[in-house]
Amino acid sequence: MSLSITLPALEHVPPAIPPAESPVVVPAYASERGIDPDLLETARIRLELLYGEVAADWPGFIARPGQYQMMQAALLTFLSAKAPDNEDRTGNNLAQLEAGTGTGKTVAYCLAAIVASELLKKTVIVSTATVALQEQLFQKDLPRLAEIIPELRYDILKGRARYVCESRLEGVINDVVQDSLLTSEFQEAFADARWQSRTVPRDRAEAMRWFKSSAKKLRSGAWDGDIDSLAQPPEPEDWRQVQANAHACNGGQCEHFRSCAFFKARRQAASATLQVANHALILATLQTDSSLIDPGNTLFVFDEAHHLPGIAADQFSYRARLGTSVKLLTSLRTIALRHGRVLPASTRPDPVAFAQLITGCTDKLAIFENYWTEAQLVSADKAVHRFTQGQIPEALIPECEQLASLIRAITSVVSSIAAALTEPDESQSPAEREEQSRAGVELGVYLSRLDTLEKLFSAWATHDKVPWAKWLEWVEDAGGTTIDAWLCASPMTAAQVLSRNLWNNVSAAVCTSATLTACGSFDFFDRLSGMNRFPERRALVVDSPFDYATQGELRIAPMKHSPKSPGFSDELCEKLPELLREHRHGQLVLFTSRRQMQACHAALPKDLLSQVQVQGVRSRTELLKEHSRRIIAGERSIIFGLQSFGEGIDLPGQLCEHVVIDKLPFMPPNSPVEEALAEWLSAQGRDPFTELSVPRAGMKLAQWAGRGVRTVTDRAVITVCDTRLATMRYGPAILAGLPPFPVVRQLAAA
Repeated sequence: MSLSITLPALEHVPPAIPPAESPVVVPAYASERGIDPDLLETARIRLELLYGEVAADWPGFIARPGQYQMMQAALLTFLSAKAPDNEDRTGNNLAQLEAGTGTGKTVAYCLAAIVASELLKKTVIVSTATVALQEQLFQKDLPRLAEIIPELRYDILKGRARYVCESRLEGVINDVVQDSLLTSEFQEAFADARWQSRTVPRDRAEAMRWFKSSAKKLRSGAWDGDIDSLAQPPEPEDWRQVQANAHACNGGQCEHFRSCAFFKARRQAASATLQVANHALILATLQTDSSLIDPGNTLFVFDEAHHLPGIAADQFSYRARLGTSVKLLTSLRTIALRHGRVLPASTRPDPVAFAQLITGCTDKLAIFENYWTEAQLVSADKAVHRFTQGQIPEALIPECEQLASLIRAITSVVSSIAAALTEPDESQSPAEREEQSRAGVELGVYLSRLDTLEKLFSAWATHDKVPWAKWLEWVEDAGGTTIDAWLCASPMTAAQVLSRNLWNNVSAAVCTSATLTACGSFDFFDRLSGMNRFPERRALVVDSPFDYATQGELRIAPMKHSPKSPGFSDELCEKLPELLREHRHGQLVLFTSRRQMQACHAALPKDLLSQVQVQGVRSRTELLKEHSRRIIAGERSIIFGLQSFGEGIDLPGQLCEHVVIDKLPFMPPNSPVEEALAEWLSAQGRDPFTELSVPRAGMKLAQWAGRGVRTVTDRAVITVCDTRLATMRYGPAILAGLPPFPVVRQLAAA
């Protein structure tokens, strides 16, 4: 089946310019510069063929002009792929393609990538921000494509920590002492707060039953070692003891290497043409010397790309607990020298010189401990101290530089010991080799901590033109017996690190999302992602298949009070029941704060109260299941949710015929990084509200408004209870970025 009858080739440039005509200006997204014409023609013919097969065989498939246009733009991007040594990095191998819900962007980018992969002999990696989309791709969309394209080979890439380490699992069961860094306070020394231990200790007998049961399933083949394939996820502290860890891995020297769940998954994925990954894994891998991903020979698709700058900023930030780092180094001195004694004299470190390095380092760390305690920078009453403009006190800069240098020297010694311990020695017994191997693993974990410390103090010592955010955080354990401080450093935006580590190295990359623009422009994403440094980058917003003019309305509720007025909350509580009673089926009410959500819920009359489910009372899955049950039974069902329910929730048809948004989602800078960025922009004479707050709120509001219309047959009303959308100067900019619903019920004053 050929689609050329119904869908013209959209992006061909006329081969010649007619006489007396001005030159045809080709938009960047349609540029064919540098692409071999024969290669392009072959690719287009192959793409038409595959698209026709998908149109004929995909259940319920509807060919859409926007999808076709996106597919052509993606193909041109991939065919502009750069070799690793290609210095032409002006950006025609990079694209930003916004395609709203219903466009069919997954089919568009997958087909373009598959064709380019066939012709260029390159691997394709599709990266997502959320597990939900990763699973949808791997379990639903790609199997469908593989039925139509039998030669398609695909697999999933996950981080090492998603797999069990058989050696560590065995060690826990046999009560072998595991590396101290993963089972003690050192686990928290560099950890995110989400991973810190709970106050109630885990029952040891219960944990051991899980360990033994898991080992049995692993040996019998009933479990593949992937945490995501378990029916019931394990307790986080149990999993941490047995999860695979790059710095606690002996690779080919491990006796379980052949059966290792992680390496088996990697070997299997290596033969796939198309691999599904996630943004965090891609960015973490590019920071290391890992051979998992070869960016210079890979075609990337970043779906849900609007999350990429935030995830990148997290990946390239560093934090460590100061007091615990001193304990770490003191412990390392004993452990490294003990392990070093078993080595031949030629490779054994000088114990005196090594001890001096450690002492020098701990003495320097003591200076920082004294600094924050004497200056009382952070306390139980003041949890965070951020350094203005990222400038730490002048006297601390040389201390940071010397600390980074000392840590590098310590790392060099420990690395040499760890390497020697993991060298195979046939003169040793199996038990001796296993013991020595475990020692190498333990030192490997210390090395990962040293690497974080070195990068942290290097960042603190540096003050670039665009400074990093640097701050201290108060730490106090549950009993109040240990008081400590986090030292933290983060780039204010990911623009520089993404530009240097990703865009300058990839063969080609397509960024896509339903909401990649903010206030009708790519400028916000451009600045945060660093893509504005590539002048020939492709950018395209494809038309939605939805007829928003007839499928919905955007209403600005006739509120008397602005959200900045003290009377707003009470008025919203009073107005909301009236708004909800206008609709008989599914409704979603999105709040910008938990306090406002709780106040509105408490004020509901009894008849509506029984029809409302509030986020957090039950799991998301259970809540949505109950919501569907009520709608199918012909009842009204209303969900009260916060920001996380404004994205990734799919409620087509009667499941959501009304979306209520309490107010424009302006979020004040609520982290040291956001505060630092706003401060820096102000210092440059720029307006943080205009450059950050407005586009961020616009992008978020577009996502929230997009919950209403999910299919071509849906009808929905979007009610915004914030008069600023009609009265403030930034209102038109935000409206320009929303789905083009007709705006009704505006205030008379507007």
